[in-house]
Parts: sequence; structure tokens; C-alpha cells
Amino acid sequence: MFSNSLRLILIIISLFFSTYLFSKDELYSGFLFVTVALFIIYGFFRYGSVWSAFQQIKKGENAKAENLVNSVKYPNLLSNQQKAYYFFTKAVLEQNKNNLDEAEFFYIQAIEKGLRTSNDKAIANLNLAYIYREKKMIDLAQSRLQKAIEFPHKEEVSKEIQKLRLELGN
Repeated sequence: MFSNSLRLILIIISLFFSTYLFSKDELYSGFLFVTVALFIIYGFFRYGSVWSAFQQIKKGENAKAENLVNSVKYPNLLSNQQKAYYFFTKAVLEQNKNNLDEAEFFYIQAIEKGLRTSNDKAIANLNLAYIYREKKMIDLAQSRLQKAIEFPHKEEVSKEIQKLRLELGN
């Protein structure tokens, strides 16, 4: 959840204090600060800035979201749930740019990696249905729409489902 610059500052402060404490023969306290720095480094590689990017998408701040998601240098090191939201964020960004093939790929990856909430699963399937409708793949669009309906979802998603259902003639 921390920005990369804040993480770097926290690591430097932790290492500074650990060095200071080691010089004062406070070994246990020094190791504590080294451990803090290692946990921050671990969190950087394990979780990245994915959650922050996803929150920016929710706010409609696509430029900030894109910067944050692009700051993840090693997405393969993320946990499966973080990978799912990494792909979901990338999919939304690509769909907003009208890069439908890439958006489709990222939505499928997000669904396969396991989005956390049923609402997010419904949104991903609904967006895939919209993509397939744009590509004139009506059978696939209807299939994804049906999957979106199966997941419990919020009222806003229900409205979008009804809208697409009417457009597809269901």
C-alpha cells in the first residue's frame, strides 16, 4: 500500500538505525531494524503497488493507476490474488484504450488467477461480454454474461447486466 518512494525511505531509515544500534552493541535492536527492512523489501516484491493501482481505477484515475501498475517490475513474484488484481487493472486500462485483444487476455488471466470478491468476478465476466459483443462474438458474449449473472454482485453491476442483456436481445 506504500508508494515506492516511501518504501525506499523506510528501508533507508531502518538500515540507518540498525547500523547505529550495531555500533552501540545493541545487537537485538539492530536485528529488529534489519528485519523491518527485509519485511518491507519482501512486501515490495510480493505485493507491489497493485492494490493502490486498483483503488485508483475505482476512482477513475487511470493515469495514476497506469503508473502504479507499470511500477510492478516482477509481476510473476506477486501472490496469485495480487496477480489477479494486477491483470484486472491492466485489463481495465487496456479496455479504456480500446485495445480489446489485450483487455480480453488480461481479464481471462485475472479470472483464472482468482479475483477475491464475487462482485469483481461478475465485473470481469461482464466486461468480457462487452468485449465479445464488440468483436461480434455473440455466443461468447452471452456465455460471459450468464457467468456474470451467476455471481452475487452489487446493484450497479445488475444495471449494466440488464443493459447488456437488452443489447444482446436476451
